Amino acid sequence: MKIRLDFIKFCVSGYVDNMSVHPVVIEKLECFLSELVSKKEILDYNVLTLSNKVSIILLSDAERFKEKGDVDSIVYGAIESLEKCECSFAFEKDTLKQFRNFSFTERKNESILIFFATNIDVKLHNMRILNLLFDPFSKVKDFLSNSDLVFTINLRFGAQAKSYNQFEELFELAEEIKRTGSDFYIESVLYQNSQPLMASLEDSSVSVWRVSKPYYPLNFILDILSRDILPVTFYDTSNVFDFPKSLAIGFSVQNGKLYGPLDLFDNSFYDYLRTKFYERNYENYKYRR
Repeated sequence: MKIRLDFIKFCVSGYVDNMSVHPVVIEKLECFLSELVSKKEILDYNVLTLSNKVSIILLSDAERFKEKGDVDSIVYGAIESLEKCECSFAFEKDTLKQFRNFSFTERKNESILIFFATNIDVKLHNMRILNLLFDPFSKVKDFLSNSDLVFTINLRFGAQAKSYNQFEELFELAEEIKRTGSDFYIESVLYQNSQPLMASLEDSSVSVWRVSKPYYPLNFILDILSRDILPVTFYDTSNVFDFPKSLAIGFSVQNGKLYGPLDLFDNSFYDYLRTKFYERNYENYKYRR
């Protein structure tokens, strides 16, 4: 089955000093989107929150919604359902960011990772991802056995879009980053067979990754994405400190349905990393206030 995945992110203010998202926001979105599922307008959805930010994941039929903007009416319908609400919160229109049409053919054991972050250094974050993508030892056996697993990396330098082939154009990419000296982000990564590996919003606050064979193992990706970032759990999404922090959420996809979410940072290993992060950063944060 060919799946289309779209994701958006926006901020809402006005709830407990902007530390979280008003419960009515989630209620309204759930009501609007669940009705679309029952009407078979979309296949499935999930709503996630981190601090005062909301991310919506939409799954739909790629054969039905082929053009890039075909799902926009659904996105704007969800936003309108919030704007009509009488509760005391504000939808911040200028924070709306959207990735359209992450389409893929569903594997037998399709697994995806949603990385949802705030307060991160975009350039440093993307440099670390490039280190993973250009590491010839991470998946060299797979690349040698199947040329389809060599991929194209689509980057944006401001408004300018450029593409680079894995391994072949590493030096060209490094020169471009050095020459421009500007911020950049990885918009998407596509394999030679046009199957996507990942896609990201322009501020790198939300990215979607397909994980497990023939793609990168989940632990490889999480190791890169979570460096120098506070890994928070669902329980801790309203964390009041303005550290760089993130959620990592896993889903299985089967017949266009999302099974999850699985809180990937809710385990003893990340408990240890959280403790070490606070030990390193709390004193600096205290004096910065």
